[in-house]
Amino acid sequence: MSLNIQFKLTVFIGKLIFFGLKLLKKQGTALPGKIALKLYPTILKEMGKKCKKTLIISGTNGKTTTNNLINHILNGKYDNIVSNLKGANMIQGVVTSFIVNDKNSYDWGVFEVDEGSIPTVTKYIDNPDYIILTNFFKDQLDRFGEVENTIKIVHEGIKNLDSTLILNGDDPSSLKFNDLNNKKIYYGLNENKFSKTDHTVAEAIFCGNCGNRLDYDFISYGNVGKYYCNNCGFKRPNLDYLAESIDIKENSYEFTVKTKNKENTIVYFKYLGIYNIYNSIAAIAFSCENGLNLTFIKERIESFDYKLGRMETLKFPDKEVILVLSKNPVGLSEVLTTFSYDESKKSIMFILNDTPADGKDVSWIWDADVEQLNKIKNIANFYCSGVRAEDAALRVKYAGLDTNKIKIYSSSNETDIETSINDILNQNVEKVVIIGTFTATPAARTILINKLSKYKKNKI
Repeated sequence: MSLNIQFKLTVFIGKLIFFGLKLLKKQGTALPGKIALKLYPTILKEMGKKCKKTLIISGTNGKTTTNNLINHILNGKYDNIVSNLKGANMIQGVVTSFIVNDKNSYDWGVFEVDEGSIPTVTKYIDNPDYIILTNFFKDQLDRFGEVENTIKIVHEGIKNLDSTLILNGDDPSSLKFNDLNNKKIYYGLNENKFSKTDHTVAEAIFCGNCGNRLDYDFISYGNVGKYYCNNCGFKRPNLDYLAESIDIKENSYEFTVKTKNKENTIVYFKYLGIYNIYNSIAAIAFSCENGLNLTFIKERIESFDYKLGRMETLKFPDKEVILVLSKNPVGLSEVLTTFSYDESKKSIMFILNDTPADGKDVSWIWDADVEQLNKIKNIANFYCSGVRAEDAALRVKYAGLDTNKIKIYSSSNETDIETSINDILNQNVEKVVIIGTFTATPAARTILINKLSKYKKNKI
Protein backbone atom coordinates (compact mmCIF):
# COMPACT_ATOMS: atom_id res chain seq x y z
CA MET A 1 0.00 0.00 0.00
CA SER A 2 1.42 3.42 -0.95
CA LEU A 3 2.01 5.92 1.85
CA ASN A 4 -0.48 8.35 0.30
CA ILE A 5 -3.26 5.74 0.30
CA GLN A 6 -2.32 4.65 3.82
CA PHE A 7 -2.46 8.26 4.99
CA LYS A 8 -5.90 8.87 3.47
CA LEU A 9 -7.24 5.58 4.81
CA THR A 10 -5.98 6.41 8.30
CA VAL A 11 -7.68 9.82 8.24
CA PHE A 12 -10.90 8.17 7.02
CA ILE A 13 -10.81 5.62 9.85
CA GLY A 14 -10.15 8.43 12.32
CA LYS A 15 -13.23 10.26 11.05
CA LEU A 16 -15.37 7.14 11.41
CA ILE A 17 -14.21 6.75 15.01
CA PHE A 18 -14.95 10.41 15.73
CA PHE A 19 -18.49 10.26 14.32
CA GLY A 20 -19.13 7.02 16.18
CA LEU A 21 -18.08 8.65 19.43
CA LYS A 22 -20.32 11.65 18.73
CA LEU A 23 -23.28 9.28 18.26
CA LEU A 24 -22.46 7.90 21.71
CA LYS A 25 -22.41 11.52 23.02
CA LYS A 26 -18.67 11.36 23.67
CA GLN A 27 -16.29 14.24 22.99
CA GLY A 28 -13.99 12.25 20.72
CA THR A 29 -11.08 14.64 21.25
CA ALA A 30 -8.31 12.05 21.61
CA LEU A 31 -9.27 8.49 20.57
CA PRO A 32 -9.38 9.16 16.78
CA GLY A 33 -5.84 10.52 16.97
CA LYS A 34 -4.68 7.68 19.19
CA ILE A 35 -5.90 5.06 16.67
CA ALA A 36 -4.49 7.07 13.76
CA LEU A 37 -1.05 7.11 15.38
CA LYS A 38 -1.16 3.33 15.71
CA LEU A 39 -1.99 2.96 12.02
CA TYR A 40 0.37 5.66 10.75
CA PRO A 41 2.95 6.66 13.41
CA THR A 42 4.28 9.70 11.48
CA ILE A 43 0.87 11.05 10.52
CA LEU A 44 1.39 14.31 12.43
CA LYS A 45 4.43 15.13 10.29
CA GLU A 46 2.30 14.90 7.14
CA MET A 47 -0.53 16.89 8.71
CA GLY A 48 1.78 19.60 10.01
CA LYS A 49 3.00 20.31 6.48
CA LYS A 50 -0.50 21.57 5.64
CA CYS A 51 -0.10 24.58 7.96
CA LYS A 52 1.32 27.79 6.50
CA LYS A 53 2.15 28.94 10.03
CA THR A 54 2.04 27.22 13.39
CA LEU A 55 1.83 28.22 17.04
CA ILE A 56 2.34 25.97 20.07
CA ILE A 57 1.13 27.01 23.53
CA SER A 58 2.47 25.23 26.59
CA GLY A 59 2.99 25.76 30.32
CA THR A 60 1.21 24.75 33.51
CA ASN A 61 -1.80 27.07 33.63
CA GLY A 62 -3.66 29.03 30.95
CA LYS A 63 -3.02 26.90 27.85
CA THR A 64 -6.65 26.22 26.94
CA THR A 65 -7.89 29.77 27.55
CA THR A 66 -4.98 31.30 25.63
CA ASN A 67 -5.52 28.84 22.77
CA ASN A 68 -9.22 29.65 22.52
CA LEU A 69 -8.60 33.38 22.82
CA ILE A 70 -5.99 33.39 20.05
CA ASN A 71 -8.28 31.31 17.85
CA HIS A 72 -11.05 33.85 18.36
CA ILE A 73 -8.71 36.68 17.35
CA LEU A 74 -7.35 34.87 14.28
CA ASN A 75 -10.82 33.80 13.16
CA GLY A 76 -11.57 37.47 12.57
CA LYS A 77 -8.89 37.52 9.84
CA TYR A 78 -8.35 33.96 8.59
CA ASP A 79 -10.73 31.32 7.22
CA ASN A 80 -8.74 28.13 7.75
CA ILE A 81 -7.45 27.44 11.26
CA VAL A 82 -6.87 24.00 12.78
CA SER A 83 -6.70 23.77 16.57
CA ASN A 84 -7.37 21.53 19.58
CA LEU A 85 -9.77 23.89 21.33
CA LYS A 86 -11.17 21.50 23.93
CA GLY A 87 -8.01 20.90 25.89
CA ALA A 88 -6.92 17.49 24.52
CA ASN A 89 -3.29 18.56 24.50
CA MET A 90 -1.24 15.40 24.07
CA ILE A 91 -0.12 14.25 20.63
CA GLN A 92 -3.32 12.24 20.04
CA GLY A 93 -5.40 15.35 20.69
CA VAL A 94 -3.35 17.36 18.19
CA VAL A 95 -3.76 14.63 15.55
CA THR A 96 -7.51 14.43 16.25
CA SER A 97 -7.87 18.17 15.56
CA PHE A 98 -6.53 17.60 12.03
CA ILE A 99 -8.78 14.58 11.48
CA VAL A 100 -12.03 16.34 12.43
CA ASN A 101 -11.12 19.49 10.47
CA ASP A 102 -9.59 17.82 7.41
CA LYS A 103 -8.50 20.32 4.74
CA ASN A 104 -5.78 20.53 2.12
CA SER A 105 -4.16 23.55 3.80
CA TYR A 106 -4.53 25.82 6.80
CA ASP A 107 -3.58 29.45 7.34
CA TRP A 108 -2.70 28.64 10.95
CA GLY A 109 -2.22 25.59 13.10
CA VAL A 110 -2.69 26.65 16.74
CA PHE A 111 -2.17 23.95 19.36
CA GLU A 112 -1.98 23.81 23.10
CA VAL A 113 0.50 21.10 24.02
CA ASP A 114 0.98 19.39 27.37
CA GLU A 115 4.44 20.11 28.75
CA GLY A 116 5.38 16.42 28.74
CA SER A 117 4.29 16.10 25.11
CA ILE A 118 6.40 18.99 23.80
CA PRO A 119 9.35 16.78 22.69
CA THR A 120 7.01 14.39 20.84
CA VAL A 121 4.91 17.06 19.12
CA THR A 122 7.88 19.22 18.07
CA LYS A 123 9.50 16.11 16.60
CA TYR A 124 6.74 16.07 13.97
CA ILE A 125 5.59 19.69 13.69
CA ASP A 126 8.74 21.04 12.14
CA ASN A 127 9.89 24.39 13.54
CA PRO A 128 6.65 26.05 14.70
CA ASP A 129 6.74 29.77 13.98
CA TYR A 130 5.86 30.72 17.55
CA ILE A 131 5.87 29.06 20.96
CA ILE A 132 4.06 30.63 23.92
CA LEU A 133 5.11 29.47 27.39
CA THR A 134 2.58 30.65 29.98
CA ASN A 135 4.16 29.67 33.33
CA PHE A 136 5.61 26.74 35.26
CA PHE A 137 4.20 25.58 38.60
CA LYS A 138 4.00 22.33 40.54
CA ASP A 139 1.43 20.18 38.75
CA GLN A 140 0.72 16.44 38.58
CA LEU A 141 3.65 15.58 40.85
CA ASP A 142 3.19 11.84 40.29
CA ARG A 143 3.72 12.40 36.57
CA PHE A 144 6.20 15.28 36.28
CA GLY A 145 7.92 15.37 39.65
CA GLU A 146 9.23 18.77 40.70
CA VAL A 147 8.74 21.79 38.45
CA GLU A 148 12.43 21.88 37.48
CA ASN A 149 11.93 18.58 35.68
CA THR A 150 8.96 19.98 33.75
CA ILE A 151 11.01 22.97 32.62
CA LYS A 152 13.84 20.65 31.55
CA ILE A 153 11.42 18.57 29.43
CA VAL A 154 10.15 21.67 27.63
CA HIS A 155 13.65 23.12 27.23
CA GLU A 156 14.91 19.90 25.66
CA GLY A 157 11.90 19.81 23.34
CA ILE A 158 12.44 23.28 21.89
CA LYS A 159 16.22 23.85 22.12
CA ASN A 160 16.86 22.98 18.47
CA LEU A 161 13.97 25.02 17.06
CA ASP A 162 14.11 28.46 15.43
CA SER A 163 10.69 29.45 16.79
CA THR A 164 10.03 32.89 18.26
CA LEU A 165 9.43 32.40 22.00
CA ILE A 166 6.69 34.43 23.68
CA LEU A 167 7.42 34.17 27.39
CA ASN A 168 5.77 35.28 30.61
CA GLY A 169 8.48 37.63 31.83
CA ASP A 170 6.91 37.76 35.30
CA ASP A 171 7.61 34.05 35.82
CA PRO A 172 11.20 33.53 37.04
CA SER A 173 11.19 30.20 35.17
CA SER A 174 11.16 32.09 31.85
CA LEU A 175 14.81 32.99 32.36
CA LYS A 176 15.68 29.27 32.26
CA PHE A 177 15.41 29.70 28.47
CA ASN A 178 17.98 32.52 28.31
CA ASP A 179 20.60 30.16 26.90
CA LEU A 180 18.54 29.61 23.74
CA ASN A 181 19.29 31.82 20.75
CA ASN A 182 15.65 32.14 19.72
CA LYS A 183 14.04 35.55 19.35
CA LYS A 184 12.22 36.22 22.65
CA ILE A 185 9.18 38.37 23.35
CA TYR A 186 8.26 39.03 26.99
CA TYR A 187 4.84 39.90 28.42
CA GLY A 188 3.62 40.62 31.94
CA LEU A 189 1.92 43.04 34.32
CA ASN A 190 2.91 46.26 36.03
CA GLU A 191 2.07 46.73 39.70
CA ASN A 192 -1.64 47.32 40.21
CA LYS A 193 -4.31 47.36 42.94
CA PHE A 194 -4.44 43.54 42.97
CA SER A 195 -0.68 43.09 43.36
CA LYS A 196 0.61 41.58 46.60
CA THR A 197 3.59 42.91 48.47
CA ASP A 198 3.74 40.41 51.35
CA HIS A 199 6.27 38.28 49.40
CA THR A 200 4.71 34.96 50.41
CA VAL A 201 5.87 32.72 47.58
CA ALA A 202 5.46 28.94 47.79
CA GLU A 203 7.76 27.83 44.97
CA ALA A 204 10.56 28.87 42.60
CA ILE A 205 11.76 31.49 45.09
CA PHE A 206 15.46 30.98 44.37
CA CYS A 207 17.54 32.61 41.68
CA GLY A 208 17.93 30.39 38.62
CA ASN A 209 21.38 31.84 38.10
CA CYS A 210 23.14 31.76 41.49
CA GLY A 211 20.69 30.04 43.86
CA ASN A 212 20.21 33.08 46.10
CA ARG A 213 16.69 33.76 47.40
CA LEU A 214 14.75 36.07 45.09
CA ASP A 215 13.17 39.33 46.25
CA TYR A 216 10.00 40.81 44.79
CA ASP A 217 8.75 44.34 44.28
CA PHE A 218 5.30 42.78 43.94
CA ILE A 219 3.62 39.46 43.24
CA SER A 220 0.64 38.97 40.93
CA TYR A 221 -0.02 35.39 42.03
CA GLY A 222 2.02 32.33 42.96
CA ASN A 223 5.64 33.21 42.23
CA VAL A 224 4.73 35.46 39.29
CA GLY A 225 5.60 39.13 39.62
CA LYS A 226 8.48 41.61 39.49
CA TYR A 227 11.48 39.75 40.93
CA TYR A 228 15.19 40.39 41.32
CA CYS A 229 18.27 38.83 42.86
CA ASN A 230 20.37 41.02 45.15
CA ASN A 231 23.34 38.70 44.72
CA CYS A 232 23.90 38.41 40.95
CA GLY A 233 21.54 40.93 39.35
CA PHE A 234 19.20 38.32 37.88
CA LYS A 235 15.85 40.12 37.39
CA ARG A 236 12.64 40.30 35.44
CA PRO A 237 13.40 41.18 31.80
CA ASN A 238 12.07 44.31 30.15
CA LEU A 239 8.51 43.63 29.03
CA ASP A 240 7.53 44.06 25.38
CA TYR A 241 3.80 43.85 26.13
CA LEU A 242 2.24 44.64 29.47
CA ALA A 243 -1.00 45.35 31.30
CA GLU A 244 -1.39 48.00 33.98
CA SER A 245 -4.06 50.07 35.76
CA ILE A 246 -6.13 46.94 36.32
CA ASP A 247 -9.57 47.31 37.88
CA ILE A 248 -12.86 45.41 38.10
CA LYS A 249 -15.93 47.16 36.68
CA GLU A 250 -19.31 45.44 36.36
CA ASN A 251 -17.79 41.95 36.83
CA SER A 252 -15.18 42.54 34.10
CA TYR A 253 -11.56 43.53 34.18
CA GLU A 254 -10.56 46.90 32.78
CA PHE A 255 -6.87 47.26 32.03
CA THR A 256 -4.50 49.31 29.91
CA VAL A 257 -2.34 47.52 27.36
CA LYS A 258 1.06 48.91 26.40
CA THR A 259 3.01 47.47 23.46
CA LYS A 260 6.68 47.64 22.48
CA ASN A 261 5.64 50.01 19.66
CA LYS A 262 4.33 52.42 22.32
CA GLU A 263 0.71 51.80 21.42
CA ASN A 264 -1.82 52.01 24.26
CA THR A 265 -5.44 50.91 24.55
CA ILE A 266 -7.94 50.08 27.28
CA VAL A 267 -9.31 46.53 27.16
CA TYR A 268 -12.27 44.97 28.96
CA PHE A 269 -12.22 41.22 29.64
CA LYS A 270 -15.15 39.52 31.32
CA TYR A 271 -13.38 36.48 32.79
CA LEU A 272 -12.06 37.16 36.28
CA GLY A 273 -8.81 35.90 37.79
CA ILE A 274 -5.50 37.75 37.39
CA TYR A 275 -4.23 34.74 35.45
CA ASN A 276 -6.75 35.66 32.74
CA ILE A 277 -5.05 39.05 32.35
CA TYR A 278 -1.84 37.12 31.65
CA ASN A 279 -3.68 34.94 29.12
CA SER A 280 -4.98 38.10 27.42
CA ILE A 281 -1.57 39.76 27.26
CA ALA A 282 -0.02 36.59 25.82
CA ALA A 283 -2.68 36.60 23.09
CA ILE A 284 -2.14 40.32 22.45
CA ALA A 285 1.64 39.87 22.20
CA PHE A 286 1.26 37.03 19.68
CA SER A 287 -1.32 38.93 17.63
CA CYS A 288 0.68 42.15 17.51
CA GLU A 289 3.82 40.25 16.54
CA ASN A 290 1.84 38.96 13.55
CA GLY A 291 0.88 42.44 12.41
CA LEU A 292 -2.72 42.54 13.62
CA ASN A 293 -4.09 45.96 14.49
CA LEU A 294 -4.35 46.66 18.24
CA THR A 295 -7.86 48.08 17.90
CA PHE A 296 -8.96 44.92 16.08
CA ILE A 297 -7.33 42.74 18.76
CA LYS A 298 -9.11 44.70 21.50
CA GLU A 299 -12.49 44.22 19.78
CA ARG A 300 -11.92 40.48 19.42
CA ILE A 301 -10.87 40.06 23.06
CA GLU A 302 -13.90 41.95 24.28
CA SER A 303 -16.25 39.78 22.20
CA PHE A 304 -14.66 36.53 23.39
CA ASP A 305 -17.10 34.00 24.86
CA TYR A 306 -15.70 30.93 26.56
CA LYS A 307 -17.68 27.80 27.36
CA LEU A 308 -15.29 25.22 28.73
CA GLY A 309 -15.57 25.63 32.49
CA ARG A 310 -12.81 28.20 32.90
CA MET A 311 -14.63 30.86 34.92
CA GLU A 312 -17.74 30.06 32.90
CA THR A 313 -20.97 31.59 34.22
CA LEU A 314 -24.28 29.73 33.83
CA LYS A 315 -27.40 31.72 34.65
CA PHE A 316 -30.06 29.69 36.44
CA PRO A 317 -33.48 31.23 37.26
CA ASP A 318 -32.57 32.07 40.87
CA LYS A 319 -28.77 32.21 40.89
CA GLU A 320 -25.53 32.34 38.93
CA VAL A 321 -23.35 29.26 38.79
CA ILE A 322 -19.65 29.79 38.11
CA LEU A 323 -17.62 26.78 37.02
CA VAL A 324 -13.84 26.86 37.44
CA LEU A 325 -11.08 24.37 36.64
CA SER A 326 -8.36 24.11 39.29
CA LYS A 327 -5.71 21.40 39.28
CA ASN A 328 -2.68 22.66 41.18
CA PRO A 329 -1.81 24.76 44.26
CA VAL A 330 -1.26 28.07 42.49
CA GLY A 331 -4.45 27.69 40.43
CA LEU A 332 -6.62 26.93 43.47
CA SER A 333 -5.06 29.76 45.47
CA GLU A 334 -5.73 32.27 42.71
CA VAL A 335 -9.34 31.10 42.25
CA LEU A 336 -9.99 31.69 45.96
CA THR A 337 -8.29 35.09 45.73
CA THR A 338 -10.62 36.05 42.89
CA PHE A 339 -13.73 35.34 44.94
CA SER A 340 -12.43 37.26 47.94
CA TYR A 341 -13.59 40.38 46.06
CA ASP A 342 -17.14 39.04 45.70
CA GLU A 343 -19.57 40.05 48.47
CA SER A 344 -22.66 38.18 47.26
CA LYS A 345 -24.14 35.38 49.36
CA LYS A 346 -22.63 32.20 47.98
CA SER A 347 -22.00 28.49 48.41
CA ILE A 348 -18.78 26.95 47.14
CA MET A 349 -18.05 23.39 46.02
CA PHE A 350 -14.67 21.75 45.51
CA ILE A 351 -14.76 18.51 43.49
CA LEU A 352 -11.51 16.62 44.00
CA ASN A 353 -10.78 13.56 41.83
CA ASP A 354 -7.65 11.44 41.60
CA THR A 355 -7.76 9.72 38.21
CA PRO A 356 -4.50 9.59 36.20
CA ALA A 357 -5.69 12.68 34.29
CA ASP A 358 -6.19 14.58 37.56
CA GLY A 359 -3.06 13.21 39.20
CA LYS A 360 -3.21 10.38 41.70
CA ASP A 361 -1.32 12.43 44.29
CA VAL A 362 -3.74 14.96 45.84
CA SER A 363 -1.30 16.22 48.45
CA TRP A 364 -1.04 19.41 46.37
CA ILE A 365 -4.16 20.78 48.09
CA TRP A 366 -2.03 21.32 51.21
CA ASP A 367 0.26 23.66 49.26
CA ALA A 368 -2.68 25.83 48.18
CA ASP A 369 -3.64 28.90 50.22
CA VAL A 370 -7.02 27.50 51.27
CA GLU A 371 -6.88 29.75 54.34
CA GLN A 372 -8.12 32.50 52.03
CA LEU A 373 -11.59 31.03 52.53
CA ASN A 374 -11.67 33.03 55.74
CA LYS A 375 -11.40 36.24 53.70
CA ILE A 376 -14.31 35.38 51.40
CA LYS A 377 -17.47 37.07 52.58
CA ASN A 378 -20.92 35.53 52.90
CA ILE A 379 -20.11 31.82 52.43
CA ALA A 380 -23.27 29.89 53.31
CA ASN A 381 -21.79 26.39 52.89
CA PHE A 382 -18.71 24.71 51.48
CA TYR A 383 -19.36 21.43 49.66
CA CYS A 384 -16.63 18.82 49.26
CA SER A 385 -17.35 16.33 46.50
CA GLY A 386 -15.57 13.88 44.22
CA VAL A 387 -13.61 10.70 44.79
CA ARG A 388 -11.39 12.42 47.38
CA ALA A 389 -14.09 14.52 49.05
CA GLU A 390 -12.89 13.60 52.54
CA ASP A 391 -9.38 14.87 51.74
CA ALA A 392 -10.85 18.15 50.52
CA ALA A 393 -12.97 18.47 53.67
CA LEU A 394 -9.97 17.84 55.92
CA ARG A 395 -8.00 20.56 54.13
CA VAL A 396 -10.88 23.03 54.46
CA LYS A 397 -11.29 22.16 58.14
CA TYR A 398 -7.60 22.81 58.84
CA ALA A 399 -7.90 26.10 56.94
CA GLY A 400 -10.17 27.24 59.76
CA LEU A 401 -13.58 27.36 58.07
CA ASP A 402 -16.54 26.80 60.41
CA THR A 403 -17.05 23.02 60.32
CA ASN A 404 -20.84 23.51 60.44
CA LYS A 405 -20.57 24.89 56.93
CA ILE A 406 -18.64 21.91 55.50
CA LYS A 407 -20.77 19.35 53.62
CA ILE A 408 -19.17 16.10 52.40
CA TYR A 409 -20.41 14.12 49.37
CA SER A 410 -17.95 11.35 48.60
CA SER A 411 -18.24 9.84 45.11
CA SER A 412 -17.56 6.30 43.99
CA ASN A 413 -16.15 7.50 40.67
CA GLU A 414 -15.22 10.73 38.90
CA THR A 415 -18.70 11.34 37.43
CA ASP A 416 -20.78 10.41 40.50
CA ILE A 417 -21.34 14.01 41.61
CA GLU A 418 -24.94 14.77 40.66
CA THR A 419 -26.33 14.52 44.21
CA SER A 420 -23.91 17.13 45.51
CA ILE A 421 -24.69 19.43 42.57
CA ASN A 422 -28.44 19.03 43.12
CA ASP A 423 -28.04 19.99 46.76
CA ILE A 424 -25.87 23.05 46.16
CA LEU A 425 -28.28 24.28 43.47
CA ASN A 426 -31.08 24.13 46.05
CA GLN A 427 -29.21 26.51 48.34
CA ASN A 428 -30.85 29.88 48.96
CA VAL A 429 -27.90 31.91 47.68
CA GLU A 430 -27.18 34.41 44.92
CA LYS A 431 -24.17 32.59 43.58
CA VAL A 432 -22.78 29.06 43.43
CA VAL A 433 -19.08 28.51 42.73
CA ILE A 434 -18.05 25.02 41.60
CA ILE A 435 -14.30 24.36 41.52
CA GLY A 436 -13.27 21.08 39.94
CA THR A 437 -10.16 19.15 38.97
CA PHE A 438 -9.46 18.01 35.41
CA THR A 439 -12.07 15.22 35.15
CA ALA A 440 -14.49 16.84 37.58
CA THR A 441 -15.01 20.08 35.66
CA PRO A 442 -16.39 18.61 32.39
CA ALA A 443 -18.53 16.12 34.37
CA ALA A 444 -20.00 18.97 36.43
CA ARG A 445 -20.52 21.08 33.31
CA THR A 446 -22.47 18.30 31.58
CA ILE A 447 -24.78 17.97 34.61
CA LEU A 448 -25.27 21.73 34.84
CA ILE A 449 -25.96 22.18 31.11
CA ASN A 450 -28.56 19.39 31.20
CA LYS A 451 -30.28 20.97 34.20
CA LEU A 452 -30.22 24.39 32.61
CA SER A 453 -31.75 22.98 29.41
CA LYS A 454 -34.58 21.43 31.44
CA TYR A 455 -35.24 24.74 33.20
CA LYS A 456 -35.44 26.54 29.88
CA LYS A 457 -37.64 23.84 28.34
CA ASN A 458 -40.07 23.95 31.27
CA LYS A 459 -40.18 27.74 31.04
CA ILE A 460 -41.21 27.50 27.38
